[in-house]
This record gives sequence, structure tokens and C-alpha cells, in this order.
Amino acid sequence: MGDHAYFNHDLLRTLPDTEFVSASRLAGGLTNRCWKVELFHRSTNQTKHYVWRPFSTAAHAFGVQRQHEYDLLTMISETGLAPKPLQLLVNTDSSTEQVTGLFVEWLAGIEASPHFSNTALCQLQAKVHQLPVPCWRLDIQQRGLHYWQYINTGYKTPLLTAIYNFFQNHPIPTAFDDCCCHFDLGRYNVIVPCSEQGLTAEDAKIIDWEYAAAGDPSLDLAMTIIANDLDDELAISDYCDRRQMVEKETNFNKHDWLQAVIGWKPWCQYLALLWYYVGYEVWHQPQYLQHASQLQLQLIEYINKC
Repeated sequence: MGDHAYFNHDLLRTLPDTEFVSASRLAGGLTNRCWKVELFHRSTNQTKHYVWRPFSTAAHAFGVQRQHEYDLLTMISETGLAPKPLQLLVNTDSSTEQVTGLFVEWLAGIEASPHFSNTALCQLQAKVHQLPVPCWRLDIQQRGLHYWQYINTGYKTPLLTAIYNFFQNHPIPTAFDDCCCHFDLGRYNVIVPCSEQGLTAEDAKIIDWEYAAAGDPSLDLAMTIIANDLDDELAISDYCDRRQMVEKETNFNKHDWLQAVIGWKPWCQYLALLWYYVGYEVWHQPQYLQHASQLQLQLIEYINKC
């Protein structure tokens, strides 16, 4: 389950139709360090590129389950919205089967830039929420408990502990019925064609579904607004207009959605705060502590007003 500095060729033993061609480490990836792998398929005489998404120590610390990711990508594989999974790899050598990682299709294109408009991004969010609903869901307090176990005790100051206790014991908001949520829809996870001019939500695909789960769509929208520094009202208007256009029988009251998003924002900041502390334990990036410090101040101010 470690994070390897080289690609482990033994992984391909369970892919009998393939021959290894090359592998290169992918830059970025906040939760995990992945590989771009080139494989030759003997049965089709074709060479294709894939992404190897390991179940590493980091993935475990962040609460990622590759089985869930594989199940969802399989469920939505015909939508064209996400990479298709090639295979989930399971280690059967030990007494208990253990998922070692996931091969998914490599999507050609580039990471979306600001040329991919805020409107298109919010419309893309609406498309995610119209996908089939997973059978697992994000429980914020359960995830908070998981993160807390991976934070160094030296950072569990009275201030951080007070924030943790507040959110772990505070009633979780409820606004709308569960739907499929991505929970990490930043432009960094949107792939578009190399020519970005005039792109719409129909031109884009989404990667990194490792946090995806059932959940309140207004929570997912709040996370997207924060991740992309969007204006609340404009984002909600674009989102609701898109859903209203497709789901004509449902009334998307923008005021209700705005209130729901505002209510979720402190919870988003709470999860991000704990995530940064876990991230620092995993990657030792000083900026993670800086982000965590800023969020602590914001959340204490919020708690004092409650």
C-alpha cells in the first residue's frame, strides 16, 4: 500500500491481454500520486494509455475507497462524462483480499482554464447531479472522525479540538434529497479539448472521482463554489437554470438553494481544515499548515457567532 517511486510491473499480471510499454509519474494530485501507463493490447493490436490510481497510504489516510470509485465509474461509463475503468486490481496473495488500485482510461485534452466559463462549470455540476445515485454516501461527521485519527496530536490544540467538537456534535444541515456528488469539482479535475474557445459543459469530462458519493447536492455545489472562488448567487442561478431546463417538473427555487449553500459552507471549511492537517502528515507541504491556520480563524469566528 506504499507510495512507490517506480511503477510496479507485477501489477500487470492480472491483465493477461496487455504488455507493458511505458510509465510516467503524473504531476499534481492532492490525494494520491498516480501514473500514466502505456499498454499494448494483443487481442486488438492497439496501444492505449491509462491512469494507474493506487490504493496507497495516502489514499487510506484520506478515506478513499477504490472499490467505490470503480463501481461508480462502471455505473456511469456510457455517459461519456468520466474515464472508463479498465480494471480494479485486488491482491489475493494474503489471507484477506485487498484492493491495490485501479486502472482507468486516460482522457486526451487539457485541464480546464478560466476560458472554461463559470457558467459551464456550474452546468457541469448539474450534469453530475443527474447521474445514478451511488449506494454509499458522504457522512461529514464520520469523515471528520476518520481525518481526526490521522492528525498529529501536536496539532490538536485546544482551538482545533474546540472546532472539532463543535462540528462533530452539531446537527448536520439537510436541504435536498441525495444525488450523485463529485465532491471535488475544481477546474483542475475538468478535462477539455485543447482548443478552449467557446466551450460548454457538453465538451468537458471529469476526472478524479475518488471522493464521489451520494449526498446533498447543495453541499456539493457549496464545495464547487469554494474550490473555484465563484459568486454564490451567479453560480446557483447557472446551476438551477440548467437543472430546471432538464427537470421541468421540479421547481428549483434559487433562494432556497442559496440558503442551503450558505448553510453548508462552514461544514465545507471544517472538512477542508481537517483535510489540510492530514495532507501535511502525508506530504509535509508547509502551505497546508498555512491554509489550515486561515480556516481555523474563520471557523472560530463562525462558532462564536452561533
